Amino acid sequence: MEKLRNFRYQNVELYDSHWKKQRTELIETYLGIDNDDLLHYFRKLADIPDDSDGLAGWYGNSASTFGQKLGAFAKLYLATKDLRLKQKAYALADGWGECASASGRVLDVNGTYAYDKLMGGFLDMLEYLDYEPAREYIRKLTMSADRRFNKGVARDGLQIMEGDMIEWYTLPEQLYRAWMLTGEELYLNFAKEWDYPYFWDKLNSHDFTIGPRHAYSHVNSLSSAARAYMVTGDVKYLSAMKIAYEEVLANHTFATGGYGPAECLFPDEKGYLGDSLKANWDEDRLHKTYRNFGDSICTRDDKWGSCEVSCCSWAVFKLCDYLLKLTGEAKYGDWAEKLLYNGCGGQPPVSKEGKIMYYADYFINGGFKSVEDGRLQLDGSSFEWQCCTGTFPQDVAEYANMLYYCDGDGIYVNQYLASGVQFEMAGGSYTLENQSFYPKEKTLRFTLHADRNGKFAIRFRVPSWASGKNTVCVNGEVISLPVSPDTWLTLEREWQDGDEIEIRYEFILRFESVDAYAPQVAALVYGPVVLVCDKMTLFVGDREHPEEWIVPVQKDGYSFAFCTKPGHVKPYGHLTREFYPYYEVPEMEWYYMYNRILA
Repeated sequence: MEKLRNFRYQNVELYDSHWKKQRTELIETYLGIDNDDLLHYFRKLADIPDDSDGLAGWYGNSASTFGQKLGAFAKLYLATKDLRLKQKAYALADGWGECASASGRVLDVNGTYAYDKLMGGFLDMLEYLDYEPAREYIRKLTMSADRRFNKGVARDGLQIMEGDMIEWYTLPEQLYRAWMLTGEELYLNFAKEWDYPYFWDKLNSHDFTIGPRHAYSHVNSLSSAARAYMVTGDVKYLSAMKIAYEEVLANHTFATGGYGPAECLFPDEKGYLGDSLKANWDEDRLHKTYRNFGDSICTRDDKWGSCEVSCCSWAVFKLCDYLLKLTGEAKYGDWAEKLLYNGCGGQPPVSKEGKIMYYADYFINGGFKSVEDGRLQLDGSSFEWQCCTGTFPQDVAEYANMLYYCDGDGIYVNQYLASGVQFEMAGGSYTLENQSFYPKEKTLRFTLHADRNGKFAIRFRVPSWASGKNTVCVNGEVISLPVSPDTWLTLEREWQDGDEIEIRYEFILRFESVDAYAPQVAALVYGPVVLVCDKMTLFVGDREHPEEWIVPVQKDGYSFAFCTKPGHVKPYGHLTREFYPYYEVPEMEWYYMYNRILA
């Protein structure tokens, strides 16, 4: 059924880059979390003596991200071969198993959210580390869930925070996966209990009056549709995924690929994306209030932010991976590219106290990156070690896994981080190295190392924005062939050791309006990189030809930068403004991603 395969977190090496640095920082921070603190909550439930204090924040109340951390350790071990990660994963899994054996409370305390995350973590341990005790763990967890969960819960997906049945529509992904790995009917039958016809049927009929729904988990639910399709072969699931991808990317995302202001997707109000960027005092708002994912009306609060960035990136990375494998179509790398560079790529490091940038801010009146959340729950829990600290390590584990795919005919280059991949093809062993510093530089340079000559295809995803004068060279010779956006650029020949490939996708400055209802509110983008401005500004200029009034300059600390010519900052004809990559903006420095541009 799968037309492409990825490399399952193996045989891909990240070279020095901003993204490898992010991954290294995260690994060291997470390895530094004491195992006793991670197991404290479960030991308390099981009445096992424990001298630790546990972790603060969300984790201290439910340990709901334990499974995500466990899975991230497993995948990061495969990607890096850092034995410390495997040892930590085994120690934590064994410790959880000891608690579950001591008391059924460890199994029965989990609602749909925690159960889903635990299933994912133990399935990662089983699939990627051959951790056999996970078979018993997932069976016991599922038997408990089957006995306790409210199967009569309203199936329209409206997020009700009370009770233990939130985001139930994400359950089928791991349950179908469990059946695929074990063959046990328990998981297949339980997966079918949580189908989501309200969402799938509306998507398949192109009815997008879905109503306000939780943003991250609804994109995440499309991975449930993926597994349902893989198991049943019913094309309605794949069709719903494709339609959702097109609709959300076209009409519900910011230039970064982020989505879900106030964590809301599909609200009833038109123009909600543009409105979400404007301050309460802004007179040209279409609506003066927000609608959040619980269908409640509220005024803007900057603590909601524009995008739940770690979680939203994780949902998109998974969706794009499924669609690439199931369809083989290049266009499904586009959304992941946006968030790779401008979503989780823009994250500051997670602190050792479990503080993380929960939301990314794109407001017209400015934003800054901070791991200080500033929210406190009614029970006194702070926003530390919360959901984003479970998804961000999953994101960085995908950095290596999302770069390359293959089939029987060749290798596919999906994303362009500096890296190398080892693969077998045409009876030989090969390594393809991306030796460029993309996107800091525009020319992609690849070198092929081979133990023998071999004929096969190397295919490169042409980004959706690459509509300019793109060039391709093999061993210094210009190759004349069409290079069309959202397709695979295919080079098929008999390859030899030392062959070199150069590709240059033309980076063009462009303004991307936030939505059709606020065309004057736009972000400046350069190739795949979203730029931000140094000051809040009302610009005057040709939105279709920003290159005529925005020119390259040097700016310390940034890989590239631009500056407006005088006469384009209203009403001050003598002033200019600078733009530079959002992902390189440091913590606690103000930036302005969206601005108004008058024609």
